[in-house]
Formats: sequence, C-alpha cells, structure tokens
Amino acid sequence: MAYKFGPNEQCLRRCQAVIPVILRAADEVTSQGVRVPVEHQDVVRPLMGWWQFTNRTAKALVSLYDQGYTVEAAPLMRNLMGHAYAMNWLADTGVPAVVALSAYWNEHRRKLAENVDATWNLPEPVTVAPAEPLVFANAESERMHKKLLGELKNFDTLVVAYGTPDVYPVYRHQSAYSHTTGATADAFLIADDGKLKFTTEPKGGEADITAERLWIPVALLQAAAAISPMLVGNPMKPTIDKALGDLGLPRTLLNLQRARPL
Repeated sequence: MAYKFGPNEQCLRRCQAVIPVILRAADEVTSQGVRVPVEHQDVVRPLMGWWQFTNRTAKALVSLYDQGYTVEAAPLMRNLMGHAYAMNWLADTGVPAVVALSAYWNEHRRKLAENVDATWNLPEPVTVAPAEPLVFANAESERMHKKLLGELKNFDTLVVAYGTPDVYPVYRHQSAYSHTTGATADAFLIADDGKLKFTTEPKGGEADITAERLWIPVALLQAAAAISPMLVGNPMKPTIDKALGDLGLPRTLLNLQRARPL
C-alpha cells in the first residue's frame, strides 16, 4: 500500500509512530559504538555531536507537544530544522565545511570573551587561545571558505544553495517565536467585540503544531541520512528506508545536493 505524506490525521498518526522507531534505532547504533573509516573521521566528529543534539531535540519537542506546549517549543523546532540541514551540508561538503565550522566557533568564542571582558568586572580577563591562522592554497579555496561561512551563518543562504528556498519561510516563522516579537505576545491575546482578552494557553492549540509534528520525522531522517553512510555498515539505512515507505516520503528529501557547484 502506497502512503501519501500530508497534513491529515492518518499521516499524523504514522509520524507519531515512526518518530520513536527512528530514535530507538539511533540509540542502538550509538550504544553499540560505531566504526568510522579513516577518510570520514574528521567529518564524523562534529556530525556525531550534531546527531545526538538533533535526536535529543526531537525527543524534547515530542515531550513538550504531548504536554500541551506549542509556541513555547518553536525555538526547538527551529533548532531541529537548522541542525538537520547543517548535517547535510557538513556531510556533503566534507573537510572544507569542518574548517569553516571550526573558524566560526573560534570567532564566536573570541567575541564572547571580548564581551565578558568589556562588561564584567572579573579579577582576571577571560582568555581564549588564539586559533591557528588559516592558510589557503589559492584564492579559489579562500573564496570557497568564505562562501561556506556564509552558508553556515545564514540559514536562508544555506537552503538556497541546496535548491530548497521554500524551507526558509517555515524557519522564519519559527524564528518569530524564538525572539522577542509580537508573535509571542499575540499568541496569548484575543480581540473580542472591542475588548482585549488574554488566555493562559496559546491560541490554536494542537492544530497549530500539526505541521511541526509532521516535520519532526523528516528532520530526523535527514540527519540520519547525513551521518549513516559515513559509518561502517551504514547502520541506519534499513530504518531510513522503511520510514520513507511508511510515511510516503520521497528519497529526494534526503542527502540534498547543491543547486550549483561551490
């Protein structure tokens, strides 16, 4: 029987059933220890950390949704989407992406230390070991590095690079609940016959998170598909293949390719 993925009750039930299956399979893979071919070790190191973060974020989202939290969980949904895409980017680009990630993280730590030193009255200044200066083989490799940094820093740039610009409005919608915007206030305010009322729970309720519940397994599958081929035996492949069939999802959602070469 062929299933069709979409915003309907039947698909929602299948998604809710598939999510724990994917998470259990991931736990089994990591609990047994993984073997990584030498050529993938540099990339798998950050990938594995992001995979654990992604899986735990999905668990947290399901728990919050089941408890009735909706807009409050939006920052986690944004994180889940962003990290699933970043894992695809890292696996697809390889070592140059690892270099860009390291440079971005070093920049963040340096700026944080500068902020602390400028605003906190500490006995000793915060010090961050300076990173080794990057040496590029040529102007082209430097251009590529700067482009990768731009993709990592800006989700809209990343999704455009992978030919899926339609994903960004969803991410931007979640961002409205991740910052101090009118969206987080409006969720609890009701205009009724000229009167402004408030509610102790967000408007919309469960209907407002149907799309999010549907997308959790998609993000989990994208994350698993990014790391699994880099592990000996491709251990998540059977789970990924079955989940795609169970949900009626096209394989094109996984292992996204660049719209144009770097």
